[in-house]
Amino acid sequence: MPHSDNIVYAGPENPGKVLSEYIGETEKNFFLTDKNTADKCYPIIQKLFPGLNDEHLIVLDAGDDEKNITSLHHIWSFLQHHGAGRNSRLINLGGGMITDIGGFAASTFKRGIPFVHIPTSLLGMVDAAIGGKTAINLSKVKNQAGTFARAEAVIIYPQFLQTLPRDEFLSGYAEILKTAIAFDKALFEKLLQIKGGGSLIKNISEDIIRRTASIKNEVTTGDFHDRAERQCLNFGHSVGHALEALYFSNGDEIKHGYAVAAGMLCEAFISKQILKLREEDYLEIGKYILNTFPNVSFREKDIDSIINLIRHDKKNYGDDIRMSLIEAAGKCNFGISCPEGIIKDSLKHYLEITGA
Repeated sequence: MPHSDNIVYAGPENPGKVLSEYIGETEKNFFLTDKNTADKCYPIIQKLFPGLNDEHLIVLDAGDDEKNITSLHHIWSFLQHHGAGRNSRLINLGGGMITDIGGFAASTFKRGIPFVHIPTSLLGMVDAAIGGKTAINLSKVKNQAGTFARAEAVIIYPQFLQTLPRDEFLSGYAEILKTAIAFDKALFEKLLQIKGGGSLIKNISEDIIRRTASIKNEVTTGDFHDRAERQCLNFGHSVGHALEALYFSNGDEIKHGYAVAAGMLCEAFISKQILKLREEDYLEIGKYILNTFPNVSFREKDIDSIINLIRHDKKNYGDDIRMSLIEAAGKCNFGISCPEGIIKDSLKHYLEITGA
């Protein structure tokens, strides 16, 4: 059973001390970043550890479409060429793409080397870096190949949030909202008091980040291999991942959190039909999502393609589409069979209420 104490908070008063405990300044360390975090975040680490070996820095292009087998092979080859061994450590400095592929690379290189996540995005701090799931995309479908492998530590350093553009921050906020809706009614009610726009960034406190990260850590520790309650963390993701894949297949990209927000609205609609989520609860959730996140554009003729993409979801059982749905705010159920017709109705309803 994995331990639950691997989330570490590095406040502004002692980041060097916290980081040195887990990564230090050693030639055995390798850093993985994308071009954005290499430019904006790696220099912050260098100031704390000026002797870091830049020759051990692996840099990928930015964007979720880089989470592929070619990038994975590049990481493996870099580690091999530079003499990484079983006692080396890969430090994944970046958002969800970097922690996903970095964890996968480390967990499979020489049958597994230690790795540490330092998430630099809100999405990474509250979701992607926590819980031990690693993955790459295959043929434009999200997270089709991966492992379960727990990081030695997930170091949360809120200063990195200052480097984020607003759309990246808002994308991460969708995962906070998802966690609240699925697991914590009190947190959801607290979020309802936060308006969109500039006040959103100002009002996402460290306490909210800590609470969200704590919920995910607790749930994933209790169900590490995703066979029961952990599936509730996928509320909004069955539809959301399919929307992302639709965009990818068209040579476009959408922020993960925006797709998940649309997915939550659709899956709340499905919850109303199947689990009898109260109409007033559905309307409250829907209103908040529509007032907070940009609408996701797709066409009615895309709905069949979206359904086919949902069929790739790992929670499905044969031809039976399974989702995690809510019966009330803070109360989620997993493994719920969802008829295709109701899913289509939810997507049509989304188009109607958004005018997309």
